[in-house]
Amino acid sequence: MKPNATYHDLVIVGAGPAGLMAAAWASRLRLDTRLLDDKADRVQNGRADGLHTRTMEILDSFGLATSIERAAYQLREICSWNPDPEDESIIRRTQRVLSKEEDLGRYCQMGIHQGFIEQTFIDFLNTEGYVHVERNIQTKSLQIDEACTADHDAYPLTLRISHNRPPRAGNMSDETSGSPEEETIKAKYVLGTDGGHSWVRKQLSLQMNGDRTKKHFGVIDIIPITDFPDIRVSCSVHSSQNGSIMTIPREGRLVRLYVQLAETGSEGDGLNTSNITPEMIVETASKILSPYKLSYSHCDWWSVYTVGQQYASNFSVDNRVFLAGDAVHTHSPTMGAGMNVSMQDTYNLMWKLGQVANGIAQPHILHTYNSERRSVAIQLIDLDRKMSNFYSDGPGKETRDYDKFREQFRTFLSGVSVQYGPNILVPPNCAKELSTSPSEQFKLQSNQSLASNIIIGQRLPSALIMNHAEANIVHAHTLLPSDGRWRLLILPGDISNSSQMSRLHELASYLASPSSFVHTFTPTHAQIHSIVEVLTIHAAPRYKVEPFDLPEILHPFDAKLGDVQGEEGNFDDAYEQWGVNKDMGCVAVVRPDQHVAYLCELEGARQLESYFSQILLPQRMEN
Repeated sequence: MKPNATYHDLVIVGAGPAGLMAAAWASRLRLDTRLLDDKADRVQNGRADGLHTRTMEILDSFGLATSIERAAYQLREICSWNPDPEDESIIRRTQRVLSKEEDLGRYCQMGIHQGFIEQTFIDFLNTEGYVHVERNIQTKSLQIDEACTADHDAYPLTLRISHNRPPRAGNMSDETSGSPEEETIKAKYVLGTDGGHSWVRKQLSLQMNGDRTKKHFGVIDIIPITDFPDIRVSCSVHSSQNGSIMTIPREGRLVRLYVQLAETGSEGDGLNTSNITPEMIVETASKILSPYKLSYSHCDWWSVYTVGQQYASNFSVDNRVFLAGDAVHTHSPTMGAGMNVSMQDTYNLMWKLGQVANGIAQPHILHTYNSERRSVAIQLIDLDRKMSNFYSDGPGKETRDYDKFREQFRTFLSGVSVQYGPNILVPPNCAKELSTSPSEQFKLQSNQSLASNIIIGQRLPSALIMNHAEANIVHAHTLLPSDGRWRLLILPGDISNSSQMSRLHELASYLASPSSFVHTFTPTHAQIHSIVEVLTIHAAPRYKVEPFDLPEILHPFDAKLGDVQGEEGNFDDAYEQWGVNKDMGCVAVVRPDQHVAYLCELEGARQLESYFSQILLPQRMEN
């Protein structure tokens, strides 16, 4: 008998970091979601081991950063080691390089194993109680009913799975407990976050572009016994004859080593990776570190990988089935970017999918996932080739000037330079991109000159601001939690100036009117800031303006007012940092993923209405 079907908004296949990030969004947005994984448990040790600035900002937006920061190893310096010119059989330190990620945001680079990140997400999901990981699930088939994919209220996806339940402990004779139980799931959307050998990708017959090389690295987590002086600092080590190493200090006194296994300049044609042992990896590492010695008594995890750089031909099919993470881009781990980019894939996708599934946004915004994240993957693969070659090609000019070489990667690795658009969500800059984009393609254009350092398409830059009413100093990003809301960030300048205050009141009067987009796109019985939240950060001295001098629409119930020009306190001049003229001001639309979507003048109410009208769906009609 064919099993009865259950119906769900979303099925996520794969409960690694990318899938768990998606589940966190699904939980926040209250999507009816199944999270399936074929493994019996989460990763316990090893795998990915690095977190960068942007990823930590994202984790903080879910309230997860504090516990991770407390447990992780903070990486603030990188040392470069090269052959000693006086004796090339040994190495010497040639550079100390500051990581400088904290210059780009409020977090430095951190080292912690993938399993800790997964458990942090699992604890979050368990606390919220809305989405749970279902384990020991085998996926059998995925079918798409092409006839109804355009109807976003339909369930065009049929997924057949089986629950492979292990025998109960102490009762190996219980045959029924280990037998698979089949189930059919009807879903509106499916997301494949099931790794480099993705079952979902294969069901879609999507091809991977690129290739696998013949370069091999051993990766191992040990508590080292060594006289190497920089073992507790991240290092780039190149020897003259024995290959290269990258070291990453980890939590719990562990150190991760990425060790080149084939000889320098060789492609490793004859290397049988199945014969590699952890002892061989550490023995090779010890030769590279000469004259220093390296051994260990505790090995936490090890593996061997063959360098490959590939990305999928498409990241979605029919805006119904989506792929993310290793399922659509594979590369070497030498950049330390894989887990970060994977989680950022689903962070980009899920707010869009959630708003469409909940009837808040128009389905065509889902097209932007493929264009926005595929371009990031292509850039990742290009930079990974350069980094992989850096560790495989032996010492040279770039290894001796590591600071200059790393500068090519720093902002991309941190994640803060990722820029989306132009597209329906991120209209082009009127002064720049219209020269290459036909103007008729876009109804709106942003004005980048209004905020020279709030880059259209990038995440809002970090800045410390003071809450006007409370005098508490906070990071601007703490005003942008991942709860699915758009933000209208009003920067009215120095509102102690009567002309600036008048301009602010005029904008606020429109926003408060029943016909404004703030009301039109808000469900009738919902709070006025539940879809588009209005935030005001002004530049007037605190003693010259009282919070209740501002219109009520700017402080509804839980007012969040910023001040950047108080007399005391350790906070930033955000207007100066963001390149905003205090005598002009501007308005920035910030997407639910903290990326800046649109910039206009304070008088741009009608442009703002046009912007949201092409993205959101009316929830009520009022005169």
